[in-house]
Amino acid sequence: MKRTFTSIIILVLATILFLAIQIGYSKEKTFESAVKAYKPTYFLFGNNEQQMKLQVSIEGNLFYPANTGLFLGYTQLSHWYGYKGNDTFYTMYQPEIFYRFKSGDNIFNNSTIPLIDYFQISPIRHCSTGVEGDEHRGTNTYYGEIQASIGEVLNLGFNVKGFKYYTISSKNKDINDYQKNYEADIFLKIRSKTVKYLDKEELHFKFSGNPNGKGYYMIEGKMRIITSTIQPRLFVQYFKGYGEFMVGYNYKDEVIRVGITLE
Repeated sequence: MKRTFTSIIILVLATILFLAIQIGYSKEKTFESAVKAYKPTYFLFGNNEQQMKLQVSIEGNLFYPANTGLFLGYTQLSHWYGYKGNDTFYTMYQPEIFYRFKSGDNIFNNSTIPLIDYFQISPIRHCSTGVEGDEHRGTNTYYGEIQASIGEVLNLGFNVKGFKYYTISSKNKDINDYQKNYEADIFLKIRSKTVKYLDKEELHFKFSGNPNGKGYYMIEGKMRIITSTIQPRLFVQYFKGYGEFMVGYNYKDEVIRVGITLE
């Protein structure tokens, strides 16, 4: 396993160096920022037991402003018990490095693949609670992800991510029994440029494993508030199953939360 991990890291570093030399710092395209939003950023309110859920996520271009498709990503997901004077955080820290081929926006002459939005691979993704002792949980994984969709106004599609483990902490060594080796998302997005009030709505059905046994499913709805010029958006999330957080990954939860999300 160590030899495999070392070989992958060497291959990734060699690829980065090769691309940097061959492509250089492209001036053909202007980038607004080297750092931008990655996964959804949101703040949700639940019941007295589950309470608040917060996520912040960003990605950074490794070779700004060159369009190499190589990024560093960071996501922080927290469970906050803040009602009735309580103030306890459980947080998952998730740094990663990845390459993304985005159809129509890439280093290969902006080539396109029919129906494919993008595919993404990561040689290393870390996830841990960042603490020692009884509440320590952690994994190191590598993954591949692909998203495909059809339709410009009514955009229907799916996203599938498959991953494998390098290492798993002894505190959560059976996590794969509760969190399977894939995550899937079936979605419908409305992106009309001409119909008023139909330009920022999304519906997602996400799942992993067997929802009737171990695993989870999650339904998310995003919609604008009155007008598209008002940000953030209204966000409703329903979760049922295992593994929403690493602490308590082997306990089954069912909760609905309502809050706001930023694009």
